[in-house]
Amino acid sequence: MNKEKKKLKLNIKGNIVNFWTKLFLKYKIQNFGVEVHTITDKSSDHVEIVVSGEKDRLWEIIKWSKGQDVFLFLNEVIFEFADVGKLQ
Repeated sequence: MNKEKKKLKLNIKGNIVNFWTKLFLKYKIQNFGVEVHTITDKSSDHVEIVVSGEKDRLWEIIKWSKGQDVFLFLNEVIFEFADVGKLQ
């Protein structure tokens, strides 16, 4: 098991840009055992989330984000890994 910490930047497009949805996203992502650094609105249907943690846990977040959830309607998920400290 790889215990090296990585950062993950998720760009998510869909019906997600409001206070309650971002709070729900933060709660769900933290339940994977990672640290949420930022949740930033990019446009009316696009949010960028930067998290860090063990690579295995980050892959779990990606799998979860590509599935559908009762509270989220995601159209597109783009992700990028980096060493801790590289993504700002």
